[in-house]
Amino acid sequence: MPHTDETSLGFFVAEEDRFVPLETARGPWGRDTIGGQGLTALTARELERHCPVEPAGCRLTVDFIRPSTFDVVQTRTELIRSSKRLALVQIELVQSERVVVRASGLFVRPAPTDKAGANAWSPELEFSRPAWSTSPADGMEQAPMISSAGYPHDWSSNFADHRNTARKRMWTPTMIPAVRGEKPTPFTRIATLSEATSFVTNWGGDSVPFINADVTLNLCRMPESEGIGMESNGQHVANGTAIGSATLYDEYGIVGVSSITAIANTHREVHF
Repeated sequence: MPHTDETSLGFFVAEEDRFVPLETARGPWGRDTIGGQGLTALTARELERHCPVEPAGCRLTVDFIRPSTFDVVQTRTELIRSSKRLALVQIELVQSERVVVRASGLFVRPAPTDKAGANAWSPELEFSRPAWSTSPADGMEQAPMISSAGYPHDWSSNFADHRNTARKRMWTPTMIPAVRGEKPTPFTRIATLSEATSFVTNWGGDSVPFINADVTLNLCRMPESEGIGMESNGQHVANGTAIGSATLYDEYGIVGVSSITAIANTHREVHF
């Protein structure tokens, strides 16, 4: 899509204590549902707004416990604990008095004087962004970019180019905000992207035959750039259950990891 101010878009409109879904929020599994990215974006927005500190890192866990409808959403948020190192906030998203999402955010306070070394083994990872990812020119496509078999030279926004079983990567220079009229924060941006973990790990050629029941995000730091991306760490499947994880990046390196649990949904696959 053409370059657009993020604040002109949104998954929801805020009306007092209610959130009315917009067309952007419709899910890929059915037009009368709200997609996981919209629900995750709203969850992250509300958790961050109720967090008493500006966090350095976070563990976000979102459970999609019931199928959503396209009705308004209300939220119930509670600060469980706030200490000198951590803050724990819990939230429920409610439709027609039914809880459809339950989530928690464990936010880590900054500790600038802690000089603990980072000498444990870690994999050597390298992530090559699209060539224009830092400063795209006006008029250039701003849709999420996918890379797969020809990485790092096959980035494109046409999903049909990636109908293969190779490792999937995604990069997006913009992110739809949870609420129209707002600019998404770094935390809500990366949380929204993390919900696509199921997409990049369960893409099996021309379709995604699994639907994720949750998403967990672990951040060692908040993103420092507008552009953010992810790459699949792989999928494991048994008895109709798939698990997968992804590594998350900004323009300066790794910011965290995400993981999902998904169940087979072959009668309603999402095709590309």
